[in-house]
Amino acid sequence: LMNQGALDAPFTCLPSATNMGLCFKFAPEEGIIAAGGSQSVQISFSATELGSFEEEFQFSVAGSPVPAMLTIKGSVTAPSLHFDLAELDFGDISFGFPYTQRCRLTNSSAVPLTFQLRMSDDGTQPAVDSVDQIRRDSDPAWSKGIHFHVEPREFSMNPSRGTILPQGHQDIEMSLCSNTVMEFYRRLLVDLEGIGKGVAALIITARCLVPELQVSSPVLLCDECHLKVPYERKILIRNPSHLPGSYGLIPQKCKEDSAVLYSSPKPCGIVQPQSTAEIPVVVAVQALGTIAPTF
Repeated sequence: LMNQGALDAPFTCLPSATNMGLCFKFAPEEGIIAAGGSQSVQISFSATELGSFEEEFQFSVAGSPVPAMLTIKGSVTAPSLHFDLAELDFGDISFGFPYTQRCRLTNSSAVPLTFQLRMSDDGTQPAVDSVDQIRRDSDPAWSKGIHFHVEPREFSMNPSRGTILPQGHQDIEMSLCSNTVMEFYRRLLVDLEGIGKGVAALIITARCLVPELQVSSPVLLCDECHLKVPYERKILIRNPSHLPGSYGLIPQKCKEDSAVLYSSPKPCGIVQPQSTAEIPVVVAVQALGTIAPTF
């Protein structure tokens, strides 16, 4: 603002009543400019609407019937943020096994964007990794299945938040550990700080299966055994599927009248796709006669 008169000029910025006009802030909003002097005014703008605009602002000057006028023109565009693919397909996955895929989030805007990722309809309790589950061989989940009071949080993102510079990108690692035998069709949503929620989305698909492991022989022959002498035999577990599977020997509940006691140095583990695992079993007979227990 310049005072070209011979007297000091008190001024005041008159507020705008339009939606776009309310997005502008002036500092200072009032003051006195000495004769022949000037005043720098800082203008701040934070848009809440998209589209072109033309706003007129008035600065009233004491003693002057005509205000000083300032017209500001411009155009507000939406942030341009997109993934490098329309769908991220995990394909067939095995129950309780984590899988990771990658995608890229690109900011083609002229300003930096601060983002946060979230899944649509994702739970709050972390999913159970099969590696953790097989270490808890006494867990009732082996015989009764995994149960949650709420839906498990089966998806995770790394990083899940951050800032992408103009014309920059961020590589995202998407991990899925399913505790639900189902076909997945979920959306990865992007929220932008100060702009809005769900401004970009990526479809996530997968099919969770449980591979059927097979015991090579339903009968484990121990032949003649001495009473209470431990004998080691081997069980072969085959996995004919294209997915890894977990196995676990359900712990024996010891009773006084148990005819056979058994244990294994490898009570649980993973059988890789199209392969066979050899499981050692130690058997100790506790009674005389022909015995045929099951485990």
